[in-house]
Amino acid sequence: MSCYGVWPYQPRYQKYLLRCVATIGIFSILTPKTIKFIEYLGDLDNMIQCIPMICVHLLGLVKFANWIFNANAIKRLFVLMERDGKTLKSEEDKEIMQRWLIRTRKLTSAYTAAMFPILGLFLASPALPKILDFIKPLNQTRDLIYLYETEYFVDQREYYLPILLHYYLSVPISVGGIVFFDNMLGTFIHHECAMLEILSLYLQRVNAGSHAKKNHGKEKLDIIRQKIVHCVHMHQHSMEFALQLDSSIHIAYFIVLGLSLLVLTVTGMTTVIKLDQTNEALNYGAFTMGSIFHLFYSSFQGQILITQSEKVFYSVYTCDWYNLPNYHQKLLNIILLKSVKPFTVSAGKLYVLSMDTFSIVLKNAMSFFTVLSSMR
Repeated sequence: MSCYGVWPYQPRYQKYLLRCVATIGIFSILTPKTIKFIEYLGDLDNMIQCIPMICVHLLGLVKFANWIFNANAIKRLFVLMERDGKTLKSEEDKEIMQRWLIRTRKLTSAYTAAMFPILGLFLASPALPKILDFIKPLNQTRDLIYLYETEYFVDQREYYLPILLHYYLSVPISVGGIVFFDNMLGTFIHHECAMLEILSLYLQRVNAGSHAKKNHGKEKLDIIRQKIVHCVHMHQHSMEFALQLDSSIHIAYFIVLGLSLLVLTVTGMTTVIKLDQTNEALNYGAFTMGSIFHLFYSSFQGQILITQSEKVFYSVYTCDWYNLPNYHQKLLNIILLKSVKPFTVSAGKLYVLSMDTFSIVLKNAMSFFTVLSSMR
């Protein structure tokens, strides 16, 4: 986040400078690509080949812009995380939080390790002719491979190396924005899941081992009441965090879902079209796999939050609530009513990020793929 100028606690001048650099980097490659797309209007095959990279740059731009426009909301999330951390008193609570943090680190590292090699495979394709010329030279120079088609209004063969260098400098900015901001979302969600697991554990132990009845001693009932009140406050804090997180990303992820659907459809079809051209097929196949993995990662994070928040609802039933006085039961009802609907992160308040959404997008991509193939 510091590299992109969106870390809340950076000096202001540093933020603006890095944001300008990132924005210029994305637009500098998006503009010539869009110009080329406009030139191909009416030529369906060439238009389709332009769409994937345009969508990638738009994805990076949308996520980057989202963090800028929601900077105050993101800073608020960090404040809430700090508040939650200060409430962890017991060693068991800290161990649960640490376990989720380790899980976050593993998942984000795996996601990064998967996405950047895919990017590397895509970026390496122009070097193939040069490598083959060195390994197995021919009597003639092999044709140059362009990363993708753009329009700079210059002789691209003459300026091949400067254009290729521009690709190498600008494309990672867009892809890095997608990867790093997805990882930040995963970090927020895993923090929330850790707090929900701690809350579930507290709820299960509210009445554990006491065998309290409605005629139990006042002192014991007061202790149980304090435990329930603490759980109510924890649930309110967790709900505040979940709502803040959803409000800060739902518009961006609505656009992301639409662009992901378009990329999956187009790259899948282009891969099939280019099967007789191995290099091109590998490029677009890598694109398709990256798009699927990107969509899966976001959906998986949303599913984790849903699953963990549902456990809060079921944990209320394991605390022998029926053996408590009516006043204590009413306190538990506050959590029960609020947890009927699990916490979610959504796309435009219309689609909940979950594995169901992931399967729906894949199914629709296959349907559009079939329609486009029949139009050719």
